[in-house]
Amino acid sequence: MTTSLDQEHPLRRWRREHNASLDDVSGLTGLSAGTLSRVERGRCSLRATTKLTVSRRLGLPVRDLFPLDSVDEVPA
Repeated sequence: MTTSLDQEHPLRRWRREHNASLDDVSGLTGLSAGTLSRVERGRCSLRATTKLTVSRRLGLPVRDLFPLDSVDEVPA
């Protein structure tokens, strides 16, 4: 569980800075409040197209809202 604001998910940080509830963001993005909560807590991930939709509706670049997942190197 995230305890530090430094480790806070960017979506949660955006909500806090904009005084927006999960229901507010749900209304903007079309995702359920439960799904958004799970994303913020790192319990689920969204498809790339969904990340793009969410970031556009919140007016942010995707990279600012969703941290890059670690990528395993594939042997050549």
